[in-house]
Amino acid sequence: MTETLVLKGLPGSPYTRKMLALLRYRQIPYRLILGGLFTGSVDVLPKPKVELLPTFYFPDEHGQLEAVVDSTPIIRQLETLYPDRSVLPASPLVRFLDYLLEDYADEWLTKAMFHYRWRYKADIDKAGAILPRWKSLTATDEELIPITESVKKRQISRLHVVGSN
Repeated sequence: MTETLVLKGLPGSPYTRKMLALLRYRQIPYRLILGGLFTGSVDVLPKPKVELLPTFYFPDEHGQLEAVVDSTPIIRQLETLYPDRSVLPASPLVRFLDYLLEDYADEWLTKAMFHYRWRYKADIDKAGAILPRWKSLTATDEELIPITESVKKRQISRLHVVGSN
């Protein structure tokens, strides 16, 4: 596949960062669209079944773009589309361990990231100040206040969902 991949994500998303690192390592051409809950929608692109970041857009069997989320299956799909510079070990045993470590990191390390980003006041203030700026780098502090408060409220309300009490 020689087309440039399109994905929607945000720099603060650990899954977006994971996939950008993979694309850079594998030298797969891509275009990142900054987007997420508080950045507005990209109306010309299809919506995924579940809004998660990053969202990749792959052509389906009819050539229409399809929104795909979940980094682990996307990595496997990229392996078939782009065989060069594989990230999957050749040994079945090492491949299993690789999958196990990736699954652990995806499911458990993000809990620690979420906890330390949204549990303590200093971290809440820092994340609340940084994350909304991805909507508009030129916005004034006053323009960002309602977005900042909305981001903080939403994320803090989800602490129990990710297992941070």
